Amino acid sequence: MRERGLTGFDLKCIAIFSMLVDHIGAYLFPSEVWMRYVGRLSFPIFAFLIVEGYFHTRNVKKYMARLFVFACISEIPYDLVRYDTLFFKENQNIFFTLLLALICIYVLDVYREQVSIVCGILAVVGFLTYYVVKPDYGIAGVAMILFFYLFRFYPLEQALSVAAINLVCLGKIQRAGVFALVPIWFYNGKKGPAAKYFFYLFYPVHLFILYLIRRYMTHVA
Repeated sequence: MRERGLTGFDLKCIAIFSMLVDHIGAYLFPSEVWMRYVGRLSFPIFAFLIVEGYFHTRNVKKYMARLFVFACISEIPYDLVRYDTLFFKENQNIFFTLLLALICIYVLDVYREQVSIVCGILAVVGFLTYYVVKPDYGIAGVAMILFFYLFRFYPLEQALSVAAINLVCLGKIQRAGVFALVPIWFYNGKKGPAAKYFFYLFYPVHLFILYLIRRYMTHVA
């Protein structure tokens, strides 16, 4: 089954569907808690895919730049729908989480023999994550991505460490995130259809649309 399995494209589709259900529940129908549980699958899948993206990209620096650009593009829609303001400095969108984790992976990979450099840069990234950027999922989110990287060739250890993050570090609802390990298990290592920018654009566009819908619903009510 893993030979036939799920491509990276399939996993991205599962992740964005899960995320869309989650955000519809969070911003339009907050009493529908089941939608938030469905949404818990999205981040672990995106965390897994950022690691796979690192190993398959032809230019990791362009990969980082792309994440940074879309992090900036997404920030206003994210703050509008979540905090009803153009800028909220205490919390940033998920692209920043993915970017910070990708920087950590790059450092661990490139400077693996230079322990002092690795420790220093990781400490700086950790400081920025916790005290400055404060992205969605925070340090625990970055750690989850690093576990996917560190245990890439050790599926049992990978599953246990990622499950532990979901069960212990991210709150009650995020415990449902362990079920994301099921579709990840069936990943077949293939990219699937190319639709790169669709997935990047989907995040800010759907957040802005949900913000407009909520404003309409509020005024109608």
